[in-house]
Order: sequence, then C-alpha cells, then structure tokens
Amino acid sequence: MLLDDASTDNSAEILEYYRNCDKVTICDINAKNTGSPFLQWKKGVTLSQGKYIWIAESDDFADEHFLETAVELLDAYPDAALCFIGAWLVDGHGNKLKKEYDRWTWMQRHSSKGYGVFPGKKYVAGNLYWKNYVYNASGTVFRKKCADLSETSPVFGMRYTGDWLFWTQLALTGDVIEVYKKLNYYRKHGSSATIEGRRFGTAISEEMDVIKYIESAVPLNAYDRLIRHGSFFKRLLRTHVSHGVEKDLFAKFSDYWGDGRYAYRIERINKYLSLFLFCLNRQRMNRCRTGWWPF
Repeated sequence: MLLDDASTDNSAEILEYYRNCDKVTICDINAKNTGSPFLQWKKGVTLSQGKYIWIAESDDFADEHFLETAVELLDAYPDAALCFIGAWLVDGHGNKLKKEYDRWTWMQRHSSKGYGVFPGKKYVAGNLYWKNYVYNASGTVFRKKCADLSETSPVFGMRYTGDWLFWTQLALTGDVIEVYKKLNYYRKHGSSATIEGRRFGTAISEEMDVIKYIESAVPLNAYDRLIRHGSFFKRLLRTHVSHGVEKDLFAKFSDYWGDGRYAYRIERINKYLSLFLFCLNRQRMNRCRTGWWPF
C-alpha cells in the first residue's frame, strides 16, 4: 500500500510510477494535506488487509532481515502487540550519526537471544511513562487488531506526539518485544516537525496529555509520579518560548497536577542522591526492571 499526504516534492510522481505494480494493492494520493501524520496512519491501518502493520516512512530504510525478524517474533509470541527494533540514525545523505536513541542497558546489550519481552502495562509504567522509547514508526511492526482506530482516540487530534500515545495504547493491549539489533535506518534532518512544535510549545503541551493519559491507564506509585512531574516541570523552566505560550504551558501543568515547585525540588534531590543510593528512582535505569529477560 502506498499513501501520500499531498507532498510538495515529487513523491506523488514516484508513487504513480509504482501504482500498477503487482505488489501494490492501493495507491492513494491526497489532494489536500491532512495536517496530521497520524490521520494518514489511521487511513493506512484501516485500508490494510494484513495481520501485521509496518508503517514504512519514506525518509527511512531497513535492513533486509528487518521484517523477517519482527514477524517471526510476533508469531512466536501471540500475546505481543508490537515489536520494536533498534535503528541507526542517519543524516540526509544516509551517513550514520553518532547520536544514540536506543539507550539500551547492559542487560539488554548482553541478552543471549538478542531481544526482550515485556508485559505491556509494566512496559508503559517503566518506559513509556518516562520517555517515548519507541521513537520511530519505521522500526515498529504491530498487530492490526490491537490498534485503536476509534473516532474518540486522542491520537488523531495530535500533531506531534500522537505516535507516543499510539504506542502506549498498543502496549496496553498486550506484550512488547524489543529487539537489540540495529536493523532500521532512521533519517534525521536539520529541521523537523518536532523541533517546530517545541518552538511553539505545541509538542510540550501534547506530551503533558500523554503523561496524563498514562497516569489514568496504569498503576504508578506516588513517588514515581512526583519525580515525573518534577522532571517535566524542569523542562518547562528551561524551554524557550514566548511569554504567552510559557504562561499557557504552566497553567496547563498546574491544572493537571499542581505540584510543580515541590515536585521539581524532590526530583533534583532524588537525582543527586540516586548517584549513591541505587534504591531510589533512576529514570534511565527503570528499563532494567520491566519484564523478563530470555537469556
């Protein structure tokens, strides 16, 4: 299936060339841009007829073993809702970048089978609550039946962080598989929609919605919530936006939680003490405690 959301380059022309290819079931080119990539996701998933979905974004590319690896694991673990595979970051010319997005722990890097399987709710609480570790749609294969395509899903009203919420909703329906191999190539350009969104505060506002959603969906202890709120409040203090946008963001935070200053102090103290007291919340180490490891 080939979809184009009224691209301004020659993408539509390229897709038209492949329209009559035997392996292309649908070639759909929008006359007008939808304004949200997630509406295109919804269209693609709705029109698809397969068991598994891979959103292969046009800027990215994958190793020849990518789909084979993902499908074999999803077949082996029928309770899994999605499989996420690591990626090399590349620039506009396909050159590998030094920046690392996977942030695998020692246990993940040394898993004898090269993958981990996690109960979905624990994965959300231990991982997606703190950061969108499923950072690239092109590195993810998921079960169609697990996707929430309802009109009431907040994903399709988002512009920037709908992917984060989409993976969260998927994870809540089943297990999550992480593959500790880099079989995908994630292209990063100098400017992006996420950068633009953060400039105007839209993405940050949407992130608050994601965090709020997760807190309503999975059990979280009060201390973790406090640390998460403090961490986000720190971001608001360091975000450079106009005075009006800043005022709106702080007002929204206060309306959602109201513990900003207190949470921020606790988060700062926790970060310092966690260097010596390993029993305290260590956000980057939470991933070690969320699931079982198939050594």
